[in-house]
Amino acid sequence: MADPATYHWHGTDSQGKHRRGDMPAANPAEVRLSLHRQGIRASRVSLASAPVRNRNGGRKILVLSPRIKSQDMLLLTQQTANMLKAGLPLLQALTIVSASTEHPRVRQLLSALQRKVATGGRFSEALAEHPHNFNRLFISLTAVGEQSGTLDTALERLAGFQERDAVLVSKVKKAMTYPLAVLITAVLVTAVLLVKVVPQFASTFADLGAPLPVLTQRVLQLSDLMISHGWLWAATLAGIALCCCRLIQSKPGARMLSDRLLLRIPLLGAVVRNAVLARICRTLATTTAAGLSIVDALKLSATAAGNLLYQQTCLDILTDVEQGQSLGFSIRKTGLFPVMITQLTNAGEESGTLDAMLEKCAGHYEQRVNDLLDGLTGLLEPLIMVVLGALVGGLMLAMYLPIFRLGAAL
Repeated sequence: MADPATYHWHGTDSQGKHRRGDMPAANPAEVRLSLHRQGIRASRVSLASAPVRNRNGGRKILVLSPRIKSQDMLLLTQQTANMLKAGLPLLQALTIVSASTEHPRVRQLLSALQRKVATGGRFSEALAEHPHNFNRLFISLTAVGEQSGTLDTALERLAGFQERDAVLVSKVKKAMTYPLAVLITAVLVTAVLLVKVVPQFASTFADLGAPLPVLTQRVLQLSDLMISHGWLWAATLAGIALCCCRLIQSKPGARMLSDRLLLRIPLLGAVVRNAVLARICRTLATTTAAGLSIVDALKLSATAAGNLLYQQTCLDILTDVEQGQSLGFSIRKTGLFPVMITQLTNAGEESGTLDAMLEKCAGHYEQRVNDLLDGLTGLLEPLIMVVLGALVGGLMLAMYLPIFRLGAAL
């Protein structure tokens, strides 16, 4: 069995005092769960460098390799599942997949898995030695598949989960990136006009000697500020952004506050909320269908939530379930899950079809994300055109307005 990794954690106890320390665990969710049971609310959990043994039995610091892209991991999982479905032994399947890939990191990872399996190690143990590439959900479902003799089915289920999750995350990122990219472009275009174009008009206006319209005067003043202090503005904005990022990473309540505020942003907050609900329901459905207990399923769902507010809520639900309460009642008590999830969860628990009901919930909220993104994109496109037109058109109007007035006077 692979040695557990060591995690650094920061948090606050029940009295509001800041606490931190190190804890060996299989994954960050186990660290948060252990701290939650001790009355500590974790704000940050990060992986420490893991020690490994060298050939002489000594210990050295392991240099962590960069994470492999999700698309490559999806292809690896799909190919391995297909090989096992065809009846090939695991070791031979890994060899074939390794020979077919052109990615050097993937080939190196598969070689390490092959060596572990060839020496008699379990596949799930081999995966656990690479926590940066295989999360706890992947390892847990693989272990269940090995124990039940359905490893091919487990990998196939994981491949489907990875594919749907990758599509969902990609759509949400595009929805958040598109307006940001256009905003940055608009700011850069405006800055170029103020620094390069407006000064040329300023020299022409000075030769005319006529009074300038108020709009033109303001634009010329803004141009002078950009030329003389533009670097200071840029450095200030970059410093504020960097401080906010560091604050969110280091302060106990900053990450929770940012995640709460993100959910309150009009339209975009609804997209993020539905995406989080879809990931939680999909994780619960996949893990319960694979045979994991509801306690283990909730641990994995907390890790997969992607939002600290819902991650903490999943741990609260886990505590209630461990005390004997039903999953549906515990979910309803939080007030953060829609009525549909509560009703279908209750129905699934009573009928023994919890995984199917949660699968329906996941599909529903994934479709909701798609609909909201389509509406958001349709709303942003005309809004962006208006903003760009107002910025560029306003500057051009301010520059040509004195010329128009001069022409009318002549």
